[in-house]
Amino acid sequence: MARAKKTAAKRRTTRKAAPKPSTQNPMVAKAEAMATKAEAEVKDLTAKLATAKKDAQKKSAAAKKAGTKTAARSAESAKNAVTKLSDQLKGKREALRGAKVALAVAKVEAAVVEAEQKAVSTVADFAASLASKADMDLKKAVTAFETRWKKARSTADAKKVKAKEKKEAAKAKAAAKKATAKKRAIAKKATATPKKRVAKKRTAAKPATPKKAATRKTATRKTATRKTATRKVTPRKKSVARAAPASKKTTARRGRPKKA
Repeated sequence: MARAKKTAAKRRTTRKAAPKPSTQNPMVAKAEAMATKAEAEVKDLTAKLATAKKDAQKKSAAAKKAGTKTAARSAESAKNAVTKLSDQLKGKREALRGAKVALAVAKVEAAVVEAEQKAVSTVADFAASLASKADMDLKKAVTAFETRWKKARSTADAKKVKAKEKKEAAKAKAAAKKATAKKRAIAKKATATPKKRVAKKRTAAKPATPKKAATRKTATRKTATRKTATRKVTPRKKSVARAAPASKKTTARRGRPKKA
């Protein structure tokens, strides 16, 4: 039985050590420290138990050979020491299991916290990248809009300039036409021979004699009296012939047949 226990103890000590957790999280660091301590205690007790088992085997063999009570007591005490160490080792192994579970839980919690922090930082980085991209897109959009606006404005301005040029050309043409006409008129006047003016003889009006003026006044008075005489008209007498149509109408009415 003792040999079987010894081999079992050796197999347990050959287990791989737990992976070291990240020391960034204090909870993980604390759980790691507890697991390391429990693992060291288990290792120490395992070594002590192996030594105690060897001592108990030796003392039990010596007691069998000697057959004395002292040797038997020594063998019994060694056996009790083995039992005590094995109980302690069981408790330490349970503590090591709990420490490992706590370490695993701490790692999971640390991973969750780290994932949350990473998510927050990722979102912040993404927002910053979007903001910088928005600035770049805004600059591009402004540049594109400015290009389109300038192109449309230059086209409209070119049309206006063309219309203004046509209008001013028409004005210049009309002004040139007027200038040529005026120039021809000036040249015609310059080359034409001046006409000779004939001076008219002025006759002095003879003063009227006072006799003729008196006769003229009397003549005008006579004509005025004649006009007033012709204006007086005798009143016309009413003609009897106007009553004839009335008699005709009365005869026409008497000849009509009466309505039934």
